[in-house]
Amino acid sequence: MRHSVSKTYDVAVIGGGPGGIPAAIAAARRGKRVILVERNAFLGGTATSGLGILGYLDRSGNKALGGIAQEIMDRLEAMHGAMGHFRCPVHNSISPISPECFKIVAVEMCREAGVDILFNSELLDVQVENARITAVTVYGKCVQTIISAQVFIDATGDGDMAYMAGAPFHSGQDGTGIMQPATLMFTVTDYDLEKLLAFAQTHPQDFGIKESYAKGYTPDFFRATPGHCFIGLTDVIRKAKEAGDFDVPRNQFIYITTPVKGLLAINTSRILNIDASDPYQLSAGLETGYLQIRQLMAFLNKYVPGFENARLSSIAPSLGIRETRHFEGVYTLTRQEMYSDYVRENAVAQSAYNIDIHSGTKDHIDLTPLATPFGIPYGCLVPKTINGLLLSGRTVSVDTDTYASARVMGPCMAIGEAAGEAAAMSLDMKLEVRDVPVKQLRKILCENGCLF
Repeated sequence: MRHSVSKTYDVAVIGGGPGGIPAAIAAARRGKRVILVERNAFLGGTATSGLGILGYLDRSGNKALGGIAQEIMDRLEAMHGAMGHFRCPVHNSISPISPECFKIVAVEMCREAGVDILFNSELLDVQVENARITAVTVYGKCVQTIISAQVFIDATGDGDMAYMAGAPFHSGQDGTGIMQPATLMFTVTDYDLEKLLAFAQTHPQDFGIKESYAKGYTPDFFRATPGHCFIGLTDVIRKAKEAGDFDVPRNQFIYITTPVKGLLAINTSRILNIDASDPYQLSAGLETGYLQIRQLMAFLNKYVPGFENARLSSIAPSLGIRETRHFEGVYTLTRQEMYSDYVRENAVAQSAYNIDIHSGTKDHIDLTPLATPFGIPYGCLVPKTINGLLLSGRTVSVDTDTYASARVMGPCMAIGEAAGEAAAMSLDMKLEVRDVPVKQLRKILCENGCLF
């Protein structure tokens, strides 16, 4: 028997990842009754994968993220779940975090703000009346919960709520529909990092990053920088492929340091040609990811200096999805408009990461460095045809190149805080979310330390 209950809130946030947590906290701090619905038994989304967070610093080392995003990092550092922000010639900056500490900090901050969290609940249905979302139905543990709210925030990553509401979208990259590949992150222990770096130093031709923007990306940089991401071993992978020991469609080995001593996150699995908004393709992608991890562990033990005795420690709780649906907002930010006057005057969040496109058909990454951050206008958060809804995280309305920068966790957290503040402001002013005065919203976000 399935039971049904009804709940009423001012703001309902669906999705408890980097785009949802700050949205819920921001709205609740403004005195709104907020529910945060999460399909898993934890908050954090991609932040629980082992990846470091990108986007806290720009290419010159200037601070680019503040507000709730920085509060989270401060809380993490206080419980030894983070170790600060580190500059990087390739990624601009990396801020390693502990997934387990992130789960705790997220719950603490939501509870302190007065957010109601509903775990283990999947979005089941969306009720739309006169082009406005009035309620959603979520399902978990044989209970169907109907949530009514005045404002809904879609932080599902794939835009499941916007999709079910009928908001216009397209899938994949502009013009081709090709999607960036997915990754199943994992961590290892019992490795000797110095042995790997010594090998890289004596085999510079195998290092992997030859572009001019990567100047300074050397073994000495890695030794001096506790928080870093290593990309390399192109020739080692080539030899493993020739020997039949490596068929992952990836041309380089990637690891990321973590705040946990002796634990290294591996970002080398690569699952092509899946649309993760389709449950069957998502499931197939997970199968592939698990099998790739088995092969990658064998590769590490056999081919990578310092990893002869490495052991698998953990596997991310979900597949890391880079791209699925893109929704049409009242404004769509394009690469050509990134630094326009309109963007500067209407930005409610910003991205300090580079344009980073993982090929959806081949084994490489196309990265274009950005010298300065760009803004994300409020109109990117507002769906063109649906009222009572805001887009957060990677669901915002941007073109392919802009998305390749804004999709990472740092900008998604900034977007989330802006969405939460906008939701609260629309209720206080009795306005549609699309009519929120951007100048006043920007003023609040500046006071929060979000915009620089």
